[in-house]
Amino acid sequence: MALAVTTYEWAKAFHVFAAVVWVGGALMIQILALFALRSKLPGRKAEFAREAEWVGMRVFLPTTLVLVALGFYLVHEGHWGYHLWVILALVGFGLSFVTGLFFLGPESGRIAKAIGAQGPEADEVTMRIKRILTVSRIEVAILILLVFDMVIKPGQ
Repeated sequence: MALAVTTYEWAKAFHVFAAVVWVGGALMIQILALFALRSKLPGRKAEFAREAEWVGMRVFLPTTLVLVALGFYLVHEGHWGYHLWVILALVGFGLSFVTGLFFLGPESGRIAKAIGAQGPEADEVTMRIKRILTVSRIEVAILILLVFDMVIKPGQ
């Protein structure tokens, strides 16, 4: 029996892998944030914020772009059409993208500036980190809903 994998199957495998990296990574960031916020180590919260920003820009951003590009390819090649589940996925992606572009990214920069000006343990730094994590938790909840959307495929 020959193992023949089509381009569509490879694309689907990489699409799922990208989703696992994005959703699993975002969930792991939340867990690590809890440890960082509870830490008594000086500067740990600030270090976490820098690490999370690095992962966001260098892991999540390219992964999500691959994810959505492969999604469009799969819809086209699989002749899925733009059913409710695809539209919901695109809306969720759009919400996440806009949140990252207009809040998470800029807020990360403001946190870095506050750390430089006030120190890593300043109340404003802690408040900003908590705020960015609250928004990020909402985003993780949306991403988890998108996983269910992609599996259940409502409206198909």
